[in-house]
Amino acid sequence: CGVQFGEYHCSICNLWMSNDEKPYHCKDCGFCRVGGAENFQHCHDCGMCIDKNLYSNHNCKSGKYKSNCPVCQEFLFSSRSASHEMPCGHAIHWECFRQLAAHDSRCPVCKKTAETRDRMMPTWNAMAAGVAFQAVPPELARVVNITCNDCEKSDDARAWHFLGVQCRNCSSFNTVVDRIVMSGEEAHEFLETLQTRTDLTESEDGNDRINRRRINRRRSLF
Repeated sequence: CGVQFGEYHCSICNLWMSNDEKPYHCKDCGFCRVGGAENFQHCHDCGMCIDKNLYSNHNCKSGKYKSNCPVCQEFLFSSRSASHEMPCGHAIHWECFRQLAAHDSRCPVCKKTAETRDRMMPTWNAMAAGVAFQAVPPELARVVNITCNDCEKSDDARAWHFLGVQCRNCSSFNTVVDRIVMSGEEAHEFLETLQTRTDLTESEDGNDRINRRRINRRRSLF
């Protein structure tokens, strides 16, 4: 009839299909993939074909793609949908990641932030400004101990806020409350005293820096 049903044929996979998706056979994966062989390079540690533009900087993790997508549970290794690698090293379908990021910025597996620090800093800065602008009423005040999901550092005697508690080490708001140390008026008085001490320390440090500058200027005159 003159109609060509399949431009691409793989004798190993016994596969006929159109060339529109640029199919190619990867001998290391053991089956055909799409996207064009010229655009991908197989990583033997990850066990997956990686985009050549991302290969040199990808987070190599053994067996990373030999798992299910944490959202839709489809097996990533044999899936025809594009995969995405999060900063924590876990893999997820790109489309699943887009839908997840609309309401949660954390990895579904380890709960670390699923975006890079540079991309999250504007959001964290906005949250920090919101915390500074909206004071917690004394009756709702809490003193808490926290742990950061991103850098895994712990911090004690922090002021709780309904917008979140920012990590002093990495600036992330991806923190969890380990323990509520005190609450209510007692917590409010403790935090007020702590803030006063901090302000005095910063003021003394500032005065010391000014005095050192004055001394250095005098020495330079001689």
